[in-house]
Amino acid sequence: MNKTIVVTGSRTITEADIIMFAGISGDTHPATTNREYAANTSINGKIIAHGLLVISVSEGLFVMTNYYDWERIPLVTLGFENVRFPNPVFQGDTIHSEISIVSTRNSRSQKDKKVIVFHVEVKNQKGDTVCEYDHPLLVEVEEK
Repeated sequence: MNKTIVVTGSRTITEADIIMFAGISGDTHPATTNREYAANTSINGKIIAHGLLVISVSEGLFVMTNYYDWERIPLVTLGFENVRFPNPVFQGDTIHSEISIVSTRNSRSQKDKKVIVFHVEVKNQKGDTVCEYDHPLLVEVEEK
């Protein structure tokens, strides 16, 4: 188990968030946009948030912590790995992220950079894990 290094602030997922994300992404699955459909499914009868919306909000919450001086230290997202959604996020749920470092290594291709892999666990207001993933970043090494 890795030690948590950052606990982000929280954000409540609104109906407007879900509808706007559906419009931007084109993902208008009725579980995320249609109350009648949601009411007649096994998903607690409620509209759910898109998984990628949850990841997007989680990443935004991490940026807002200013863990890195994002404007001063160049970095690049290398991907998202081991993504899981063990529980749904519903309209009105409040989420936050708990972030730890899984590994750090020197970049094989860019000697002035390192690869840091963060493990992100997104939790709702009840403490249930709603999403988790590993997020490798390519980060410029600071000269000391």
